[in-house]
Amino acid sequence: MTTLVPIMLFGWVPLTIILFYIMPSRTAVLCSVIGGTLFLPMASYDLPGIPIYKKETAIALGLILGGILSGKRNQEPFRWCAYDLPMALWCFFCPIATSLSNGLGLYDGLSGVLETYLSWGVFYWAGRIYFNECSSLRDLSWGIIFGGLIYVPLCLYELRMSPQLSNIFYGFFPHKWGQHVRYGGYRPIVFMQHGLMVALWMAQSFIVSFWLWRNKSITHLQGIPMAFFVLFLFIITIFCKSANGWFFLFMGCVCYYYYNIFKSVRLLQVLLLLIPLYIITRITHFLSYETIESIALLFFDEDRVQSLLVRVNQEHLFSAKALMRPFFGWGGWNRGWPVDPETGRTLVHAVDALWTIIFSTRGFIGITSLYSAMLLGPYYILRRYDKRGDMISIENNSFYIDAIALSLVAIVFMTDSLANGMTNPVYILCSGALVSFYLALKEDYS
Repeated sequence: MTTLVPIMLFGWVPLTIILFYIMPSRTAVLCSVIGGTLFLPMASYDLPGIPIYKKETAIALGLILGGILSGKRNQEPFRWCAYDLPMALWCFFCPIATSLSNGLGLYDGLSGVLETYLSWGVFYWAGRIYFNECSSLRDLSWGIIFGGLIYVPLCLYELRMSPQLSNIFYGFFPHKWGQHVRYGGYRPIVFMQHGLMVALWMAQSFIVSFWLWRNKSITHLQGIPMAFFVLFLFIITIFCKSANGWFFLFMGCVCYYYYNIFKSVRLLQVLLLLIPLYIITRITHFLSYETIESIALLFFDEDRVQSLLVRVNQEHLFSAKALMRPFFGWGGWNRGWPVDPETGRTLVHAVDALWTIIFSTRGFIGITSLYSAMLLGPYYILRRYDKRGDMISIENNSFYIDAIALSLVAIVFMTDSLANGMTNPVYILCSGALVSFYLALKEDYS
């Protein structure tokens, strides 16, 4: 690793503090969270007394200290409410309950609280606190669009020259090289954890830009028609050569045209409800291995289907082990990994899906609290829009399209988590901001 790695990771905290002093708090949060997610290295340091120090930790500490030291945190009106309970349970109750129920001790539980809060809670509550006005969603939308456009030339470089930017700047490749050679070329990884994460980010940027452009909420950027940038994001998402990016790009377009034709968000509601439905059917084994294979073959080539089926096999083995401790899971230290009861040999050497990891480590309580926290804002926004009596009042809010598009961003992320386990602080920020938007909407039209 180059000396730029510690400079970036440890320097991001003071940089974020400076941003809070020289910028409006909302802009500082966007620059820190989006900039850190896109450019900080996928490296970590195991320091005594604190969780593993990585890019999410650096961004979170910067947000905490920046808000407190600049005094801008206290300038933002914020009240805890019942909608924050799922995230509070996920961050503060589940780690301690899991550790104590597994005999791992209170210290392990408190360590889990700190790690979970820095990885999830800080970004959720940053969305709740700093994006507490309806108009603030447009800033968040622009942030995601700009973040995608910034990655366009970097993705083009790696598509042509191979995924080398992390090697060039940080001196290491963040994943397995073979997984980024695809279809006679390469797929970009830039400074993220995996090419799948980059593909999802580009698809999300496209979704937001496409929805706002088609709705005429954003028509130009620096005098250039927005259609030009939307097309670029579409092309780069295709060139990322990842099935998840292609699928969600297609899904974002279908959802928009359904919404535009029928003036309904019912399709988005169905997609949201499919997330817990999938988890339930997989835990109960109601949705079989063969059924998933036959459905997947309708949309993807055999190589992509085999990759999916590896994850399905992981789900089967991990969920069977998790059901032995269904409420709070097995906790950390790989205690939930499935093993052969006779030989003690590990039956699987990797786990991909976020929901599988959460169910294995923190059980039903953990998976329910996390997925509720991430989907509560989108659920209530979509439900309110679909009520005939509220439709006119919501459409009179000029930022309602941002709320629907960002709700789709959160839904897409949690749908992707059914197969992949790579988190992105920007999507967590969106979930918190959507709760604040819904509360502001209730207050404005109550």
